[in-house]
Amino acid sequence: MKTLMIVVVGLYTCLLLVSLVFADAGAAKLAAARCSGCHSTDRICARLGARTAEVWAQTVQRMVSNGANLTENEAKTVAEYLSTAKPGAKPLCQ
Repeated sequence: MKTLMIVVVGLYTCLLLVSLVFADAGAAKLAAARCSGCHSTDRICARLGARTAEVWAQTVQRMVSNGANLTENEAKTVAEYLSTAKPGAKPLCQ
């Protein structure tokens, strides 16, 4: 029974990590697709790691008000991704 619990917890942890990696990649692709319509991703990548989550949220909301094609949920996802992405993060920063 103890071995079964260890296996179940281990599998759950692996699935959680895999889902986080795919979610992160999806958010990066979403940011690249929706933001690069108006400016290069170099502009975004130059600021990764230097802005707070609050500043990224404000920036994304400003871009939405300027015409960025993002739903409310997508804007939240992009802002969360940008606030945690490290400088040079792939696939956003090529």
